[in-house]
This record gives sequence, C-alpha cells and structure tokens, in this order.
Amino acid sequence: MTLSLFDDEPPIELINSDGMVTCWQQLLLEDEASALFSELLNSPIWRQESITIYKQRHLQPRLTAWFGDYGVSAEGGYQKLYKTVEFTPKLLALKATIETITGYRFNCVLANLYRDGQDSVGYHADNERILGVNPVIASYSLGETRRFILKHNQDKLQKVTCELQHNSLLLMHGVLQHHWQHCITKTQRSVAPRINLTFRLIKPF
Repeated sequence: MTLSLFDDEPPIELINSDGMVTCWQQLLLEDEASALFSELLNSPIWRQESITIYKQRHLQPRLTAWFGDYGVSAEGGYQKLYKTVEFTPKLLALKATIETITGYRFNCVLANLYRDGQDSVGYHADNERILGVNPVIASYSLGETRRFILKHNQDKLQKVTCELQHNSLLLMHGVLQHHWQHCITKTQRSVAPRINLTFRLIKPF
C-alpha cells in the first residue's frame, strides 16, 4: 500500500506519561483505505462473541474477527487460541506499512465492526498475559468517526478524548496498558459502520 499525501506530516502525541499514545491522521491514499473498508465490511467473517461477567453471559455489542497467525477467544478470557482467518493481500500490505511507520512487528489483528452508534466497547486495558509485558497495539480506523477515550487508573483527572476518523492510525505503546484504560462510547447519533483493526503481537505460552 502507498502512504497518503499526508505521510510527511509528523504524528500527534496524545499521551507521553505512564505510556505513550501516538496518532497519524491520514495513513493511506484515500482510494486504498476505501477499498479495504468495502472489502472487510462485505466479508462473511464477522461473528458476535459472548463474554462472561459475574457468571452471566452477555453478547458483545460489536462484531469481531481475527486475522493472522493467532486469535484468542473472548469467552476464554482472551487466552485460549483458535484458528484465524488468513491475512488478505490488502491486510498484509497494511501490516507492512504500519510496521514500517511504527518500527514494531505484528503477527495478528483483531478486527472490530461497530455497526451503529449502539455498538461500543467499555473501559478496558489490553493487558492479557498472551500479549506480553508491555503490549504494543496499533489501531487503524476505517469508516465512521467514533469517540475514543483514555482515562488514567490512578489520576482520575487525567482523561484524553480523541475522534478516531477514517484512515487514521493510533499507536498505544510503552507501559500504557498498566496505567490507562480506553473505550469507544455509545452515541445516540445516527452513525454509519466503523471498522477498527487492532494489530498485535501474540506470544503463545
């Protein structure tokens, strides 16, 4: 894939305390980003996982799919491995672009499909043991803009809000997952679908 016309613009540093969050506003050329969004949106790979909270099972308010070397199940506490979908050529090219820009290596991607404003993900940290001590998450957005919020675990006054727009890349790295949580909130606005591709490096035990 080709970098966008904005590739010479420096990334935006959102957080540089107890971890780092960096954002690139426009990653690829627009036609490439739109083609990838259309391919994924119309793919039959999406499924709705359930998760157990206080011994009760709940359907997650979004659809998900795993690509790459490994996938982990929500029902298994994101520890149990299962067979994934192979990287498509477009996803492989995107992975290579992200690895070049960030300097980090990834071997899988968790894709999330937010169908409308009622699809969301609550506050959480990507701190599962299978991701290693200081996980690096590269989060690439396609489609509708959605609000992304980070809050500090100890200092409740530290909160960062970011509007994740189409074709943007957000990198969470350093010790961030130990000190911050993040979420995508629900909205009553009428919004179109959004796809979020979270590139990760899974290290099986």
